[in-house]
Amino acid sequence: MLEAGETNASIGTLDKLARALGLDFATLAAVRPVPPLTPETTRAVTPTWEDGRGSTARLLDLRSGARVVEFWYWELAAGARYEAEADPPGSEELLLVHTGRLVVEIGPALYALGPGEHLRLPTDAPYAYLNPGRRVVRFERVIVIP
Repeated sequence: MLEAGETNASIGTLDKLARALGLDFATLAAVRPVPPLTPETTRAVTPTWEDGRGSTARLLDLRSGARVVEFWYWELAAGARYEAEADPPGSEELLLVHTGRLVVEIGPALYALGPGEHLRLPTDAPYAYLNPGRRVVRFERVIVIP
């Protein structure tokens, strides 16, 4: 389906491809480093992922070293769902919801977050983001990969 142009690669698939090539995700996705003390407009950052229904994910910054830290801004359209593949063992993320209601699905468990609420979750198993509401959910996520 990828070769035929019928679907896009997931963020997880691109990350695995980058690792197989000996790169980090930012290099593969052509994410430019953000200089310190340089204000930027989030909407000026090209989306790394889109679903064609108004949902976007923008990788705002990434740091590599002993651990990889990724800083993302997400907009998940009404009724949208994003299925995430498992990250490497020991990975986790922090979510902070700004608007709307975000549901995080990890196995059979569901965690609902509203504006101003945050959640720390392991990402070394598959998980999903869901927007059961009628308006866009806007949230930030910071991923830490050992």
